[in-house]
Amino acid sequence: MNIGLIMACLFLNGQANCLAANQPKQIALSLEDISQIGLENNLDIQIAKYDAYIKRTGLEDSQSIFDTFLNGQAFYLNDQQKSDSSLAGSKNITNNYSLGLSKTIPTGTKLGVEVADARSASNSTFSSINPNHEANIKFTLNQPLGSNFFGMLDRGQIKLSRLDIDNSDFSVFDRIEKSLADLQKTYWQLALRLEELNIARQMAERSEKLYKVSGQRNKLGLVEDAELFALEANLIQNNIDITIAEQQLRIAQNALLLALNEENFSLAIVPKSKLTGLIEKIAAKDVLLTAVNQRRDYKQAKNDLEMRKINLTMKQNSLWPQIDLDASFARNGLEAAQADAWQNISEQDNPELYVGLNFSMPLENRSARSKKQKAENEKAKALLNLKRIEHKIIVEIKNSVDAVNMYTDNIKALRQILVLQEKKLAYEEKRFSNGRSDSDTLVRFQRDLLAAQRNLAQSLFVYKAAQIDLKQAANSLLDAYWTGKL
Repeated sequence: MNIGLIMACLFLNGQANCLAANQPKQIALSLEDISQIGLENNLDIQIAKYDAYIKRTGLEDSQSIFDTFLNGQAFYLNDQQKSDSSLAGSKNITNNYSLGLSKTIPTGTKLGVEVADARSASNSTFSSINPNHEANIKFTLNQPLGSNFFGMLDRGQIKLSRLDIDNSDFSVFDRIEKSLADLQKTYWQLALRLEELNIARQMAERSEKLYKVSGQRNKLGLVEDAELFALEANLIQNNIDITIAEQQLRIAQNALLLALNEENFSLAIVPKSKLTGLIEKIAAKDVLLTAVNQRRDYKQAKNDLEMRKINLTMKQNSLWPQIDLDASFARNGLEAAQADAWQNISEQDNPELYVGLNFSMPLENRSARSKKQKAENEKAKALLNLKRIEHKIIVEIKNSVDAVNMYTDNIKALRQILVLQEKKLAYEEKRFSNGRSDSDTLVRFQRDLLAAQRNLAQSLFVYKAAQIDLKQAANSLLDAYWTGKL
């Protein structure tokens, strides 16, 4: 049995005896209980969360451009090849070791430092120091001055990655909210099926009572056999209605257990929250204000527009030529002993300084120009999409509010119809008991009352579903149950 439902049974409801011995395992849960359990257990919600986690790994990938790189090299060379120069020895041995660090910082500047140690030995008589050690330390710098001016493109990619992840989170929250809305509708569907079963049972009890009374009156000759047959057929039909309602209830139970990822389908969830409750109209302006502040597709559209602006700036920068400033500073020491070679680096003035500019640019530059034009069009499209979503929000909220208010009026009317149908049936039953009515009329009136009861119950369910749809349209449904970060 899923631990989530056990904990909900024992702690959320405070019912330590909810799993009574030798009885179906029933758990009374409210809409809030179901929502909290669903957020923890629903598999669609869990999958959506992992989609967000996977997407977030892209941020570190984009930031990897600023990683620090460790570079090293070691080699041994024994050169005994023949040479065409009499100055070169016939045997030259070199051992070389180097270690360096390089890093690109947010300004686009690539910095590097490298230390190296080389040992050379030769049988040449012209070597002044043999064998010798050369110690070397070198600092390098590369700075983009044109395209990727001071790291503009590098930082832009990270900004785009962050906005893309934000949009992914918005999409995931939408999926989670939809799953929560479906779960709550499934809960109310269960409440509806339970109400329909109770209605069917009440009608069957009413029919059975009338049938027994009519049977007694039939023995006295006050009720015809045909009328008794009709009442018996009606009683059988009511029992069929109970069987169908029980099957529909089991289907609704299984659907809710599936949504909660509960493997024990012998459980029976009893809704604590009732379909009946406060029925009131809603003002569209209040919901619209909430929607404008919380609609995730609107936030996504604004992020998308911001991404297009950043992308356009990057493409404009790409039109610039590739101009790189390269600079390096190095010092070395050369001695027979390794320690002396390293000491010479600081004690002797033997620097090497290099400064240079590299320039590169395609004369036509068609690729960069076409990408810039594309970025301009994408920005214009994103702006239009933002305006479209603004209009979409207004229409969707208005339609959802109208639906809730319409069902509010319908429920009030259906309650009046139910009262009238009850009065009509009660009046006809009195006439039947006085021999002034017939069984066909009485059965028809019972079916009219049954239909009125079902219509009211179904309208209450539709009203609850419309409320959920309205909250989902305003992106306010999840906020009532979600705490913490994704």
